[in-house]
Amino acid sequence: MRVKRFTYLIFALLIYGCAQVVPLSGGDKDETPPKELKSSPENKSTYFAANTITIEFDEFIKLQNLQQQLIISPVMEKKPEVSIKGKKLIIKLKEELTPNTTYSINFGNAIVDITENNPIPNFKYVFSTGSYLDSLSFSGSIVDAFELKTVDKIYVMLYDELEDSVPMKQLPRYVAISDKSGDFSVTNMAHGNYKVFALQDINSNYKYDLPNEKIAFMDNPIKIDSSLTHQHLFLFEEKQDNQYVKKVEHKEFGKVVFYLNQPSENITISTNIKDKIRWYVEERNPTNDTIIHWLLGVGDFKEAEYYISEGKKHLDTTTVSFIPASKFKDTSFVLHSNITTSFDLNKQLFISTPRPISVFNSSIIILLEDSTPIHVLIEESKTHPRKYELNYKFKEKTNYEMLVPSGVFQDILGLKNDTLRSSFTTKSDVDYGKIILKLTTNFNTSYILQLFKSNTLFKEIYFSGNQTITYDFLPAGDYQLHLI
Repeated sequence: MRVKRFTYLIFALLIYGCAQVVPLSGGDKDETPPKELKSSPENKSTYFAANTITIEFDEFIKLQNLQQQLIISPVMEKKPEVSIKGKKLIIKLKEELTPNTTYSINFGNAIVDITENNPIPNFKYVFSTGSYLDSLSFSGSIVDAFELKTVDKIYVMLYDELEDSVPMKQLPRYVAISDKSGDFSVTNMAHGNYKVFALQDINSNYKYDLPNEKIAFMDNPIKIDSSLTHQHLFLFEEKQDNQYVKKVEHKEFGKVVFYLNQPSENITISTNIKDKIRWYVEERNPTNDTIIHWLLGVGDFKEAEYYISEGKKHLDTTTVSFIPASKFKDTSFVLHSNITTSFDLNKQLFISTPRPISVFNSSIIILLEDSTPIHVLIEESKTHPRKYELNYKFKEKTNYEMLVPSGVFQDILGLKNDTLRSSFTTKSDVDYGKIILKLTTNFNTSYILQLFKSNTLFKEIYFSGNQTITYDFLPAGDYQLHLI
C-alpha cells in the first residue's frame, strides 16, 4: 500500500508540474534582408547565352510591387517572366538578346523575405552577351521646374537615336527611375552619344504619348566616354497644340458641362435643335477651358446632339439625354460669399449664385459699418460668371455686417435665394507686407512673373521690357517668385 500511495503522489506532482503556464519569449525582430547565395549563370557573367536565370537566397522570399519597380536596360519589348520557388528567384527571358551588349535587371526593393518583408535594396542582376561588362554611368536628380522640389517615380530614358521625335516612337536603350529623393542612376552603359529624356510615364509604356505626362530633357545629346554625375533635369508639362473635348457631363438638372483639353476663345457649340426660342444660356469660365450650357426649356426636349468646333475645325459630336424635370428635387437657392471673420483690406467682396440669374434687385442689400447703414454698389462681375461684386473701400479694423434678404436674386428656374447674413472685421494695415521688384532685361520679349505663397499661385503679371512691380497688401508668410 505504501508503494501505491507513493505512485499516486508522484502522479499528482507530475500533473501539477504540467499545469504550469510558462510564457513564450521571442527573440529580436529580424531586420536582415535576404542574401544572395548563388546564381546560375553567375551574376556579372560574360558571354551570356542562357534563357533562364536562377538566383538562390539564404531564406524564403516573395515579390512586392514588381511591376512598378522592375527596370531592365536595354529595354526589352517582351518582359521576362519572373517567379518564386521557395528560396529561388527564376527569370525566364522571352526574346533574343543583342550581341555584345551589357544587360541590367534591377529589382529595386521588390525582393523581400516572407516573414518581416525586409527588402534587398536595389538588387541587380547584370550580364553581358559579349566579352566584358559595360561600366559607365549617368546620374543626377529630377526637379520640378516650377516648385523647385525633387520628384520621385520619374523615368529617365537614354536613346542612341538622337532625333527629337524618338521618345514618342521608340523604346529607350537605357532607363532608370528617380527615388524618393529625386535621384536617379543609369548604370552599365556603353560609351556613345545619347539623347536624354525624362518622363512621368502615366501609362507605363516608356513612350511620351499622353498630353498630360510631364517631361524633362537635355537640349543637346550627351557623350558618354566616362561616368557623368550631378546632372539636373527640370520637369514640366508641355503645352499641347491639339485641342480636344476631354469629357461632357450632365449630372445636374438643367446643366451640361463641356471640358476642353486647353483654353480657347474660338470654341463654338451648336445643336440639332433649331428652336427659335432661346432654350439655353452659355457660360464660359475665366480660363476658357470649360463651357456650361444652362438649359431653359429642358422640359420640351428629351435629348440634344451637340457639335463642338474650334474655328472651322470640328472637334467632337456627342448626344446628351436630359435629366427630366420630374427628377429635379432640390429647390433650395443658397448664396455663397468669400467673407471670412477676419477680412483682407484689399479683397474684393463677392456673392456667388449656383445658377444664372434672371432677376436681381441690389437696392435692398444692406451693409452696416460699425452699425451704420451705408450705400454700396453691387454689380455682376464682367470676368467671373454668377459672381456679384461689392465695390467699396473698407476701413481698417472696422466691424461690418452684410444682409442679403430673401428674393434679391431669382435664377433661370424661377427660384429665389435664401437669406444670407455675414459679419466680419477688417484687418489692420500693419498685418501686411510689401514686395517691390525692379526688373531689368536686355531682351525684347514678354515674360510672366508668378508670385507663389505656400506653393499656391498667389498673383500673376505679364510684362515686357524694364519694369518696377509692386506687390502690396501681402499677408505674412513665405513667398516664391517664378519668372517664365
